[in-house]
Amino acid sequence: MRISSLQGRLGWLFLSFFLLVSVSAGLALWSLASQDQDALLVNLAGRQRMLIQQMTRLAAEMERAQAPATPVLLHDARALFQQTLAALADGGAAPYPAEPGAAVPAASQPQVIAQLRGMTEEWQVFAAQLDALELSPPASPARSQAAQAVAQQSGPLLAEADALARLYQQAAAGKVARLRSLQITFLASALLLVLLGGWLVRRWVLAPLRQLDQAAERIGGDDLATPVRVEGPQEIALLGRTMETMRTRLQASRAELLRLAGELEARVAQRTAELDALNEVSREISSQLDGSHVLDSITGKAQGLLGADMAVLCLLDEQGDWLRLRSLSGPAEAVRAQQVAARQGLSSHVLSASGALACGSAGCHGACQMLADSYRSSHLAAPLRVGQRVVGALCVGSPQAGRFTGESAEILAKLANTAAVALENARLYAQAERVATLEERSRIAAEMHDGLGQTLGYLGLMTDQVVDFLAQGQDAAALERLAATRAAIEQATGEVRRAIGHLLDDAPAPPDLATRLHALTDDFARANHLELRWLATDAPRCTPEVAEQVVNIAREALQNVARHAGAQQVTVQLARSNGHCLVTVQDDGRGFDPTAPEPEGHFGLKIMQARAAHIAGELTVESAPGQGVCVRLAWPAGGEL
Repeated sequence: MRISSLQGRLGWLFLSFFLLVSVSAGLALWSLASQDQDALLVNLAGRQRMLIQQMTRLAAEMERAQAPATPVLLHDARALFQQTLAALADGGAAPYPAEPGAAVPAASQPQVIAQLRGMTEEWQVFAAQLDALELSPPASPARSQAAQAVAQQSGPLLAEADALARLYQQAAAGKVARLRSLQITFLASALLLVLLGGWLVRRWVLAPLRQLDQAAERIGGDDLATPVRVEGPQEIALLGRTMETMRTRLQASRAELLRLAGELEARVAQRTAELDALNEVSREISSQLDGSHVLDSITGKAQGLLGADMAVLCLLDEQGDWLRLRSLSGPAEAVRAQQVAARQGLSSHVLSASGALACGSAGCHGACQMLADSYRSSHLAAPLRVGQRVVGALCVGSPQAGRFTGESAEILAKLANTAAVALENARLYAQAERVATLEERSRIAAEMHDGLGQTLGYLGLMTDQVVDFLAQGQDAAALERLAATRAAIEQATGEVRRAIGHLLDDAPAPPDLATRLHALTDDFARANHLELRWLATDAPRCTPEVAEQVVNIAREALQNVARHAGAQQVTVQLARSNGHCLVTVQDDGRGFDPTAPEPEGHFGLKIMQARAAHIAGELTVESAPGQGVCVRLAWPAGGEL
């Protein structure tokens, strides 16, 4: 058992305590047995005195011959005394009725042996007197003398018996005293051992555990710099070393985590700055709608953001065969060609790549062939994608090798994606401007056809009539036509002013659709001396744009009635039905074949259909020769206010 270990130390402590308790218990048992033996010896010694007194009394009774059984009793008492004296001197079985078969040890103490020897001598004298008593005749002087001699000799024998009893008592008292001393010693030893055990447990167990607890609290309190020092047995020392190893590992792990956290924070700050810059660049690029400005802005921002010496942007032609240089940011000598084949060599790898490619000048499948060799030592190339369509490539270069990193490639890829969207926005904006211009031209043409063109045609007709009336001498009719011509000129002037105001976007808000249509029918009826019915059931309210188109379609339909129908009665109806708004212009004139082509130079029907399409409506014309004409316009009710 190793004393250096806690188990060994506690084992020795418990073993010592067990041995002490065992020895103390053994001594207690031995003491009990010794006390029983001493008590037996004291009792035997005391019985010897009683036997001496009994034999003296029986000797006196024999002198007087009072009882016939006296000699027998005297003989038994003498034998019992003799056997007890022999047992006390030599050891062996002692006749003792209280403990039959009791055995006593042979006398071993010198004083007891001497006393037994003296008592034996006195007994021999006393026994000789008893013999003389038994041999003398009854009632004779010899018996009387023998009885007196027995009585005299009993005194010294009693003294010897008393002295022997005292020796036995003294010996027993000495043993008890020694046993008490041993017990006190064992008790004191046990108490001392308990105190020692408590002190050792405190030193070997509690103190090291307290040190471990303090070390654990320090570690839990984030104090990893203080070493763990624990003194104690092997087990606790091993636990302390284990905790120290854990502390050093935690300290190293924390240092590593702090280092990684610092690097991560630095990288996050760097990436945040890059993303902020990229966002700023993207916002600036995306806010531009002019194509050439967008191209120059993209290359300039790419060069500045990535710290490149130059940046170029190439766009595919309409057939997708050539990459043509569209913008350069950097020295002119950085570019060696204005265009490269898109489907051959290295350019195809750039256009088919999913992201930006980082390359050197030699053996790189992502190289920009348009760059000069001196700027291809380190460069990046990224395709410009709009959805699944590739529209071009963005490249940055530098004469310094290893100038760009993987993060630079990611930034260029994001910038290329943003640039592609900005270019597409610019393209769509330009296309929208062209479409808007065409629409505005179509609208102005329709306005001129419906307004000024019709008015000019009407003025021409009125002029011809005036000439005819003047030639016929009908001055009054000519003056009437001149007055109508003057009214038409004023109407045309108003329409021109309204058109100019509409173009300048400062015209007052027009009335609602029903009011404008009703006014249109009234003017038409007065100007053409026709009977016209106006019907408005559940009239819808429309936006000004929709109302403008509807009124113009109705005006064109009425003017066609005036020019071609020869009608007597016209009906104009405004209504709603099945989620659609309806305007119907119907006359009882001569009609026509709607399937026949429109005469050359006449665009009325086409313009009416274009206006209907502009408001997502549908225009239908129902007619036949001699059966009048019904023009019906239907448009979704979603155009209502």
